[in-house]
Amino acid sequence: METSPLRTAAANWWVYLLAGIGLFGLGIWVFNSPGAAFLGLTIYFAALILFNGVANTIFSLSNRTRLRGWGWLLALGLAEILFGFYLLSQPVVAAGTLAFVIGFWLLLRSGSTVANAFALRRLGYRNWGWTLALGLLGVMLAFLVLGNPAIGVLGATTWLAIALLVLGVAAFVLGLRLRQAAHH
Repeated sequence: METSPLRTAAANWWVYLLAGIGLFGLGIWVFNSPGAAFLGLTIYFAALILFNGVANTIFSLSNRTRLRGWGWLLALGLAEILFGFYLLSQPVVAAGTLAFVIGFWLLLRSGSTVANAFALRRLGYRNWGWTLALGLLGVMLAFLVLGNPAIGVLGATTWLAIALLVLGVAAFVLGLRLRQAAHH
C-alpha cells in the first residue's frame, strides 16, 4: 500500500502545533513588552533596509544597459545600504527615530514605485495604473507616519502583536487539521 505525500507530511503535524503555540506566546509577549519588541523591530527594519539596498544595487547594475535612469536606482540602493548599516550600528538611536526612518523610507520607496509605474507605462504594460495607485497610497501613508510619529511607533508594535497572535492560531489549527489527516 502506497503512502500519500500529504499523509507523510501530516505525520509531523506537531511541528505546526508547536509553532502556533510559540507564535501566539510571542504575540502576547509583544503586547506585554512593547519597548523590547520595538527595539527588535528597529533592528529587523534596519536589516530590511540594508537587504533592500543590496537588492536595488544588484538590480540596477545588472540592468544598467537596459534601464533608463538606472543611476537613480543605484543611488537609492547605495543610500539604503549606508542607512541600513548606520541603523544597525546604532540601534538605540534608530529606535528613537524609527517612526521617522519608516516614514522617510516609505516616502522614498513609494516615490520609486510611482516612477516605476510610469516606466511600465512607457514600456506599454497595461494595468500600470495599479502600480501608480499603490505608489501614491504609499506616499500618503508615509506622510501620515511623518505627520504623527506616534502612529508609526504604536502601530508597528500593535500590528506585530496582532499578526503574531493570528499566525499562532492559524498554525495551531493547521497542526490540528494535519493531525486529523495523519490518522485517516
